[in-house]
Amino acid sequence: MATRTKARPKVRVTESDFDKLTAVSQAPRAPTPGAELLIEELERFSIVPDHSDRRLKFVRLGSKVTYRDLSLQKERTVRVGLPGEADVDENRISVLAPVGAALIGLTVGDVFRWTGPDEKLREIEVLAIED
Repeated sequence: MATRTKARPKVRVTESDFDKLTAVSQAPRAPTPGAELLIEELERFSIVPDHSDRRLKFVRLGSKVTYRDLSLQKERTVRVGLPGEADVDENRISVLAPVGAALIGLTVGDVFRWTGPDEKLREIEVLAIED
């Protein structure tokens, strides 16, 4: 189970993304660490209108994100999407993957920490966001 390790950064989500993420989180499936983390994060989201200023950069469904895994000191660029859109070969990850759930709603410079099912601390930092 994902647990809080330090204060998490503020997270935002558009109204339509919130509806999609809620539906995905409530779909019947075997519990996964990413789904548990997404459910925790749904309670923390600040919901913004779909037509909000796109200059306010935060990770949305479909965003291309470059992040650094601070534990491994590796950078990776991925596109965050719904479960059916995930494709390892195309660097597309699901919001039901722990990193995907962690990225949603973050802004550049945010560091997100969580404890994985293996009880190891995971930390990622958002370096860049493209729509």
